[in-house]
Amino acid sequence: MRKSHKLTLITLLLAVIILSAAAPTLSWLSSTSAPVVNTFAGGMISIQLDEALVDTDGKAVTGAGARRVTANRYKYSAGAMLDKDPTPKVLKGSEECYVFLCVENGLGEKFSMNYDTAAWLKIAEMEGTAVYIYSQKVMAAESENDLVLKPIFTTVTVSSDLTAEDIAALGEKTLTLTAYAVQTGALSSREAIDLAVAQFLPGGVALDYPAVA
Repeated sequence: MRKSHKLTLITLLLAVIILSAAAPTLSWLSSTSAPVVNTFAGGMISIQLDEALVDTDGKAVTGAGARRVTANRYKYSAGAMLDKDPTPKVLKGSEECYVFLCVENGLGEKFSMNYDTAAWLKIAEMEGTAVYIYSQKVMAAESENDLVLKPIFTTVTVSSDLTAEDIAALGEKTLTLTAYAVQTGALSSREAIDLAVAQFLPGGVALDYPAVA
């Protein structure tokens, strides 16, 4: 067995955070909320961000113990594949909106995620922080059910090349996701993208303005 597999596992914290939705009748930009389940803006948009609870092996809990949470704590070792499915949900009654996710990746090159690049389109990136827009507008105003979007990824994989030196250097790292929604109103996706980039990457610029259906 490789030495890296024998090392004492170090705790890795992966969390999700919710950001208040923005509506055109209110201030466009809002501050990050505490990590609670639901965040409301003017009673017009309600967005939720959570992920599956995982066990001590980093695998999603199934059966009676399964539930959705806003943070998980993981242990990692070389070659491990950890379950993580950050999933936004726009609650029924919410106005049509663009949905964004900000991924603050403090894990480094020894960790990789299986991004859903069809559902989530990267629009900006700077110093380890990337912003994505959902590929479709979300309309829940007349829906009888909450609208669950596709998770941006479902696994975090640790490189099989992880060494003792890597673990000593890495220590505890974080991967933080923040959800953000902007009411469409009279806004184009381009204008909404600029708002999201200004929110998450002050001074940054959008790298792409993909079409949003």
